[in-house]
Amino acid sequence: MTNRHTTLSAFIATTLALGATAGCGGGDGEPASDAAPEAPDAGPTPPTPGYVRIEPGVFTMGSPADELGRNDDETQHQVTLTRAFELKATEVTQAEWRAVMGNNPSGFQDCGDDCPVEYVSWDDAIDYCNALSAQQGLAPCYDADRNLVGLDCEGYRLPTEAEWEYAARAGTQTAFYTGDITNPDCEPLDPNLDAAGWYCGNSNRTTHPVGQKQPNAWGLYDMHGNVFEWVNDWYGEYSPGAAVDPVGPASGEDRVLRGGSWVNFAQFARAAYRGGSTPGFRDYDLGFRPLRAL
Repeated sequence: MTNRHTTLSAFIATTLALGATAGCGGGDGEPASDAAPEAPDAGPTPPTPGYVRIEPGVFTMGSPADELGRNDDETQHQVTLTRAFELKATEVTQAEWRAVMGNNPSGFQDCGDDCPVEYVSWDDAIDYCNALSAQQGLAPCYDADRNLVGLDCEGYRLPTEAEWEYAARAGTQTAFYTGDITNPDCEPLDPNLDAAGWYCGNSNRTTHPVGQKQPNAWGLYDMHGNVFEWVNDWYGEYSPGAAVDPVGPASGEDRVLRGGSWVNFAQFARAAYRGGSTPGFRDYDLGFRPLRAL
């Protein structure tokens, strides 16, 4: 696959009350137990501030044959995700990038610190994930060659393609989490996409501060539009049949991009759309959001 990404250059948060009581003396004259009381169930791990906890589950990945703007590489299939994870509620912002990396590569710097960082490659996103892990004293998820050490790594990583789509859909099966796609192009305005994100029909040809549109049921923003988001996988055909924790091909030419952007048609912002480009490619509509396994 050669640069499937439609780019600017091509088109332009649990506090628990510990209420367990120690064992008292048994009834009927039985002596008190010397056994230590059982610890209470701690419950789910609360997410890191700025992140949203996503529970494991089963969903249908891909798009139905009659979805407007559909591509042939979106074959529907059942996917089971066995890990809970936390995903950043928004795309990484320019301020967040600067706090970790010490610079700002964005072309839309006038948009401000709360706008998504862009003009970052897949390689750049991996370096940010490792730097953020190091900053927080966590073991990195990628080795010196940017190979993922495993889905259960301690630090931050990019979501797999399946994790991204599961998170974006948040239990829906429509093109956008706000509803079906009504127009695959820029005009007339697609009301469902307009509610969820920034694309060529409403962006005024620029990025926008994150978190301004309607979130999905998980509490994630900008899963449709604003900037495309790099995910971990190499691009390739889906494996036939049901899949469990898929990670994509072992190698390839292009890394997958998801979610559409400020410059793209509505059809590219669909939950099932699969774009991609080479790992070193940068453009003014390419960003990302990190994930941590729980």
